[in-house]
Amino acid sequence: MKAISVLQIAYYPTLLTTRQILLEQDGYVVTSALGNDEGMALALSTHFDIIVVGFSAGNRSRTKMVRWLKLNLPATPIVVLLAYPSESFPDADCATLSENPRQWLAAVRQTCAKEPI
Repeated sequence: MKAISVLQIAYYPTLLTTRQILLEQDGYVVTSALGNDEGMALALSTHFDIIVVGFSAGNRSRTKMVRWLKLNLPATPIVVLLAYPSESFPDADCATLSENPRQWLAAVRQTCAKEPI
C-alpha cells in the first residue's frame, strides 16, 4: 500500500514540527510549509494526497489559502484545523478542532478514506 503524502501548512515553527511528528507517527509522508507563500509553492511543485491547514493564522488568511488550494488543486482534499468551534471553512473537505491531536488525526484518516488516492 502506498504511503499517503501530506502537505501541512503551519504558521508557527513549533506547531509545524509538532504536527509533522504526529502525522509521521500516524504513517504519513509529510512535507511541511511555514505560511501560505511556502504552502502555495510546495502545493504547485509536488503532488500531495491531502493538505492540512493549521489554525494559528487569522481566519481571513486561512480562508484565502483554502480557496486558493481548491481553485488550483480541486481534487486534493483539504482538512482545516479550527482555532474555535465557530469558525467556518466551506471550501474545505473537513474542518475539525485543533486542540486534540486524536480528533484531527482521525479527521485526516477519514478524509483520506473518502477520497480516491
